Amino acid sequence: MPEDRLLERLEKLEGIVETTVQMLPPLIQDLSRRIDGLRGEMQGMEAKLEGRIQQAEAKLQGQIQQVEAKLEERIQQVEAKLQGQIQQVETKLEGRIQQVEAKLEGQIQEVKNRLESLRQEVKAEINTAFNKTMLLFTLIGVALALFSLLR
Repeated sequence: MPEDRLLERLEKLEGIVETTVQMLPPLIQDLSRRIDGLRGEMQGMEAKLEGRIQQAEAKLQGQIQQVEAKLEERIQQVEAKLQGQIQQVETKLEGRIQQVEAKLEGQIQEVKNRLESLRQEVKAEINTAFNKTMLLFTLIGVALALFSLLR
């Protein structure tokens, strides 16, 4: 009896295995289809995400270019403004330098004129002193001549 039971059980198990083997291919095919479907969905999502990434990159690249253009424009404006201010300062300094040069030239000319005037005064005083000395020597000579005659 135990053998009969074992045979029965073996037959039942064979039946279960046969049923399972018959049911597995459709389940495997169904699972395979599901996996293929999920794979397709994943590829679609991947393509979609890749597209969005490319759009985001393009958008960011455009924004970067706009910012670069704005910065370049602003830099040029600042450079132009600074160049204008430098020109103004140079012009003012040049004018101021010319004023100082003119003032100094005037003062130099004034000093030269004063020196010339003083030179003329000293020359006149020397001439006057020389003439007085000559008169004095002449008087001494006349006095000596008179003393010589009177003796």
